Amino acid sequence: MLQNQTIVKQTTVEGHRHGHIAGAARDQSIRLKPDETIYSEGEHALAIYQVEAGAVRIYRLTARGQRYILSFCGKGEWFGLETGNVRTDFAEAVCETCIRPFRADQDTVVPIDLLHIALTNLAKAQHKQLVITEQSALKRVAAFVNEMADRHPRDCEFDMMMSRSDIADYLGLTVETVARCFTKLREKRILRLNGKLQRVVRLLDHDALIAMTI
Repeated sequence: MLQNQTIVKQTTVEGHRHGHIAGAARDQSIRLKPDETIYSEGEHALAIYQVEAGAVRIYRLTARGQRYILSFCGKGEWFGLETGNVRTDFAEAVCETCIRPFRADQDTVVPIDLLHIALTNLAKAQHKQLVITEQSALKRVAAFVNEMADRHPRDCEFDMMMSRSDIADYLGLTVETVARCFTKLREKRILRLNGKLQRVVRLLDHDALIAMTI
């Protein structure tokens, strides 16, 4: 569990746990490997986190064990805020990631308005629900790429960091459908995919991308 003990050394335990944090002082940063677990459903919610580098996936499991990704958190974004004292979802590092924990108790001063975090997360959830319920598969993928582009407003090229499987579980699609949609976006010369894992996006026509999401 990453919430309650200071990391002393990296350990290899069930669930790719990184060790433990106690005290969770604000000057402690935690480095994580890809797919490393930050917290799990059912654990006590003792801290909230800010992403300093990399990305984090927040997800739940259905009764059948299927993964449903609720959100991705990138640099500067917060996660781990709960309405109660028990975790209702899972959090994992998408790639090599660095996060900073803050104790979630009345005696700790967090450098941001918790209400702002809650409202921001609510707005993201509502937007995602609208995308999934009213748009085709191609529009969903276009909206996802635009969401990632909005996090890199000054860059014409950026690393999505998420795998096709992550994107599929986030948008409610199959991996094959996501792959076909990226192919169509390339054929329309809206974007180009670079890098070994084809995760680096270079936008060729941002206006056309936005038009596809309407």
